[in-house]
Amino acid sequence: MIDSGATSHLTGSANTADDWYPIVWSILSRYNSPVDARALSASVSPLQWHSRLGHPSLPTLQKILPIDSARLECESCELGKHHRASFPPRVEKRSSSPFTLVHSDIWGPCRFESLRGFRYFITFIDDYSRMTWVYLLKDRSQVPTIITSFYNEIYTQFSVNIRILRTDNALEFVQKVFRTSVIPKGFLHQTSCPYTSQQNGVAERKHRHLLDVARTIMTHMHVPKSYWGDAVLTACYLINRMPSTVLHGDTPYSCLFPDQPLFGIAPRVFGCVCFVHIHSPNLDKLSPRSVKCIFLGYSRTQKGYRCYDPQSRKSFTSADVTFFESTSFYSPQSPVVIPPPSVPLPAPTLSVPPHTEPPTRPLQVYSRRNRSTTTTLIVPPDLPPTAAPGNLLHTNR
Repeated sequence: MIDSGATSHLTGSANTADDWYPIVWSILSRYNSPVDARALSASVSPLQWHSRLGHPSLPTLQKILPIDSARLECESCELGKHHRASFPPRVEKRSSSPFTLVHSDIWGPCRFESLRGFRYFITFIDDYSRMTWVYLLKDRSQVPTIITSFYNEIYTQFSVNIRILRTDNALEFVQKVFRTSVIPKGFLHQTSCPYTSQQNGVAERKHRHLLDVARTIMTHMHVPKSYWGDAVLTACYLINRMPSTVLHGDTPYSCLFPDQPLFGIAPRVFGCVCFVHIHSPNLDKLSPRSVKCIFLGYSRTQKGYRCYDPQSRKSFTSADVTFFESTSFYSPQSPVVIPPPSVPLPAPTLSVPPHTEPPTRPLQVYSRRNRSTTTTLIVPPDLPPTAAPGNLLHTNR
């Protein structure tokens, strides 16, 4: 807002608004369409950006927006990220090239099963770029398969082999199936000493960071705990695109992909109400053209938003989505936990047990009288039956 002196009113200036977001424009300039970038940043407060980008810390947000405040008062951050006082950080030396050293760790089991039945997740952190990959697991026995898949993906995408894999000494990393299927890949496997998690500190801190962000974005929009898997994936997506102190203000994603847009699509508030366009040719003229869903993050293989309809229990990945970012899908008074799609809904139960009903009386059967008139021959005892006249036999009228 500026005061031109011509009137007694303050007048908004578009140029001043653009100057207020210099670093935001540098990020949004990586969009494919500058029109989308301008529409994204128009009339968006710093607190709204704070919610969209996964509730980053104030120093991180100040690298994007010139905020003069010394404290960002966000209740969701206080509820989701509150910790005890920490010790001074220890200075660690980064690797000089990508994938020279990769840190990995397993988290779980979670007390709440996710929508698709996951209870664990495993992380891989490149020591050079701090780029993080997260894979959801249903069982810890999937670890060797996931590590092999990740190793092949890195070799295919970057034409480089992982040299060192550093983990803790969990059973999944030292058992025979791991040594026979993963170790032959050729990398050196380093493990921490028993009960010494500090030796795998990069992965341990990354788990804390992921869970802090996931817990906060779920608390902010009152998202039920059954969506924890989607929240962790969304947290990983946003953390990879936030400035890092270890990288001197650069982002992990930019270290590995310097020529690609930082955000392929505009970031939105996790857990908000969204409307997905229905692409069905069989809709009649009076049917709704969209379905109300909850926004659950971003697709790794498609340029679209991941949305979920709890009523039909269907997931959507679409670019034709509109958002109500200030409206949470679930109410804070009565949050609903949606059961996984693979688990059938329980059958309804009777409100009154059958044995409490009064016993029924036996049915009484009534026969209708025959309207016909019957004449019966009364034979005296002293007369033989052959002496009866013919017109006195049974007659029916």
